[in-house]
Amino acid sequence: MGTRNLNLGDYNIAFVLLAGGQSARYKGNKLLSTHPVSSLPLIEHSVRTLIKAKEIYLTAPSASRALFTRACNQSTLPVQNQVTVVTGKWHSSIDAQLSQLPVNLVCNTAWKEGMASSIREGVKHVLSISSQVTLKDKTISEGTLKPGCQKEADWPTHVLFSLADLPCLVESDVLRLIEASQKNPNNIVCSQWHISREKPGVANNSGARLTVPAIFPKDMFNELLSLRGDVGAKPVINKYLKAGRVTMVPTPNAQFDIDTSQDWSRISRLFILPSHNLAQSKKPKDA
Repeated sequence: MGTRNLNLGDYNIAFVLLAGGQSARYKGNKLLSTHPVSSLPLIEHSVRTLIKAKEIYLTAPSASRALFTRACNQSTLPVQNQVTVVTGKWHSSIDAQLSQLPVNLVCNTAWKEGMASSIREGVKHVLSISSQVTLKDKTISEGTLKPGCQKEADWPTHVLFSLADLPCLVESDVLRLIEASQKNPNNIVCSQWHISREKPGVANNSGARLTVPAIFPKDMFNELLSLRGDVGAKPVINKYLKAGRVTMVPTPNAQFDIDTSQDWSRISRLFILPSHNLAQSKKPKDA
């Protein structure tokens, strides 16, 4: 299942957007709050950012791009190339909001467990749609993948995970991660950012944060399927960081998320600043 000696032409990345949180601190569905630049609900803004990034990744000639754009508008993009959105508590409202977009919507019924359950659901789904098997196929439903199985050749070589509540993320952020992943196909490629000033009550904010958006090669899918609880992918990133198999891409926009309604007041002010000045004090985000 490794990606060693991968030819660039064989590179095949699936996109997964995690939207399964319960928005406990927001006191409502934060993903339906309005983005101050696009005036779209946050969930739709985040999905469209990934769709645009995938458009640029998949197509180069302007004619092909026009065809891709028309397919996006008509929700006719091949299912394997669509963004997979993993929902949870707010599945129905997100489903209604994204009904006209080319996405694979997956409801994580175990959302109360935490982010790990959404990651598992995302991996299982992209493998299922790639190999045209059901989620109940034993090669993926029991938390393990069987190397060399008949369907493996159809699986993506990499999966990108992002979060639906990152309002500052732009297409170029995603494309830089993909470029780094193509150059280092055996590595995890993750976003790197620093807190730019000390926070009251925190002894040290100077260390680098390694977070999503992040790209994982195929030989790590089993470990993603083994994650449990509300820890995200950080245990996998930390393991391979020690092994020298993590490539870090500076992505200061990845540090800004929406946890409470008050976050919008602060983040809205950032959009009037040049992009290189966006980095402000922000709490660490689990990957």
